[in-house]
Amino acid sequence: MALTATETVSVTPRTGDGNTRPHERVLRSDRIIERSIIAARGAAGVLGFLALWEVVARYDLLPRDVLPAASTTLASSAELLGDPTFLSQIGATLWAAFVGYFLAVVIAVPAGLVLGLSDRLHAATATVVELLRPLPPVGLVPLLVLVAGQGLEMKAVVVALGCLWPLLVNTIHGVHSTDGTARATARSFGWSQRTVALRVVWPSAVPSVLTGVRITVSVALILCVGAEFIGGSRDGLGSWLLQQSMLPGGIDTVCAGVVIAGALGLLVNAAVTALERRFAGWAHREDS
Repeated sequence: MALTATETVSVTPRTGDGNTRPHERVLRSDRIIERSIIAARGAAGVLGFLALWEVVARYDLLPRDVLPAASTTLASSAELLGDPTFLSQIGATLWAAFVGYFLAVVIAVPAGLVLGLSDRLHAATATVVELLRPLPPVGLVPLLVLVAGQGLEMKAVVVALGCLWPLLVNTIHGVHSTDGTARATARSFGWSQRTVALRVVWPSAVPSVLTGVRITVSVALILCVGAEFIGGSRDGLGSWLLQQSMLPGGIDTVCAGVVIAGALGLLVNAAVTALERRFAGWAHREDS
């Protein structure tokens, strides 16, 4: 009987391991299939949009000087990607957007943590935040041109002002969504406020912070191009598009530049989404 019991104990874990690993493989394969289906649907949507665009342009449903054919625009986009001058303009826009966005993150995330942890500070500043949030950053461009000029500083400030408030609000929301029981338990073990913030509150707030990052990173590009348009910037994609629009027959080049700008926004958003899945994927799995 002892031998039988020993054999039974030794065999049971092996059976459990064998059952767990195939189950994990099935889950991984299901995720891969699901993502492949989503990607295929997205590709089908893009192809359908391009086909509709081509039909509208080819059959003159809109004037050619308003909407060139999709095939013409894509060909012009390919030519622009080989133009060093155009690439330098793209680089200037990306750099200004990065600087402004970095400023927004450095200010908004720590401030959001502090305001989220302190009910008194949050109550004292809530009205000010709600008053400043609706202000359009692009509307401040004329004033910023007078103060900071038409270069990098002006564009970076516009981007920072536009991205600051969504990041701040999302960070505060993430702090407030922390499980109160977890915070109380941590304090019962004698943890300091700083330790609770770093080891309990911050990990819980990360998904909300990354959601704010994903939402605002594309906004940063839009604001930067808009600031270049309105502020008469000397370089950048917005300035380049404005110059091309004044040339005879420049609609093809302008549409190509807009398509490339949209593709850049898509790539940046995809990169941030990948980071969100990497560092906060557990939150989405719990929600599902």
